Amino acid sequence: MLSRHSQYMLIVLFCALLCLSVGPAEENQAVRLVATGDTMLGSWVGDVIKENGYDYPFKFVSSYTNDADIYFTNLEAPFGTSGQPFEKRFTFRVHPKLVNVLLSGKINLVSLANNHTMDYGVECLRETFQVLDEHQIAYAGAGLDLTEARKAAVVEKNGRKVALLSYSLTFPEEFWATDTSAGTCFPYETFAYKDVSKLKRENDFVIVSCHWGAELRDTPKPYQIELARKFIDSGADLVLGHHPHVVQGIEFYKGKLIAYSLGNYIFGSYSERVKDSMILKVDLDNGPIGSVDVLPISVYNKEVDFQPVPLEGARKSAFFKHLIGISKELNSDSLGISSEGIVRIAKAG
Repeated sequence: MLSRHSQYMLIVLFCALLCLSVGPAEENQAVRLVATGDTMLGSWVGDVIKENGYDYPFKFVSSYTNDADIYFTNLEAPFGTSGQPFEKRFTFRVHPKLVNVLLSGKINLVSLANNHTMDYGVECLRETFQVLDEHQIAYAGAGLDLTEARKAAVVEKNGRKVALLSYSLTFPEEFWATDTSAGTCFPYETFAYKDVSKLKRENDFVIVSCHWGAELRDTPKPYQIELARKFIDSGADLVLGHHPHVVQGIEFYKGKLIAYSLGNYIFGSYSERVKDSMILKVDLDNGPIGSVDVLPISVYNKEVDFQPVPLEGARKSAFFKHLIGISKELNSDSLGISSEGIVRIAKAG
């Protein structure tokens, strides 16, 4: 029979071996990213949330998104109560309390580089920074000057560092930050590719977010394709696009993924022209792209009332068929999507 001392030493040895076997695996596992398109919590959304609770929009998608390490969306309106509206057709501003929608959904990374972030000027932009900082939601793409707007958001998960750079290529041009004025970051060639390369040397993964393209157009413009590929060539692992409100094609380029437009997510509009969208799930791994998964959703708010619902049956099949069709010319190899939404590339020959 072992002495108490021997029993104690065996327990210590067992615990040490257990730590050695578990520790590295936890530190080096893939980072699971869930990415969505345009989120705008103003207009009619506020009333629906007030009546149903902050977690209302996520009822039918949370089972799909809950395993995310990083949950991304394009924040299409500033949080605030100050400022004066810019003179344009649509101006958005969201009450700071509605940040609780993001928190309820566990969204922890947002892009501010879009054509509505500056709708209520620099005062409201400052409020937005304050609200996001207070609730530890990382952001990129806007600043009080161009130097700040160029800064990346860096999120560390599973022992790996993921950096996000965000750019807006949409008008009005007055919203673009300069050396002396606040705004969003336009990807000028003088620094954009260098910033991506520098970040790649300092982080495990680099994501580039772009607000670009034409509204309601389901194929990217030539400049989008050229820019996205240059970002990949510079070191980006993933390019995420938004602004068209509808889904555009996806491309595998040099083993990296480009999603030209993720469509709408939780968006305060009853548009008849925006009905289907998608949530993208990507495992960032040594590849660096591991599995890629698409969840098609209905964002037709006359039906779902700001509560995205996964597509089923014939509508789901039609969505995948359409996505494969609009992605065909972007990929040299054949793109396929299983009935479960798993995306794969079939090599020719």
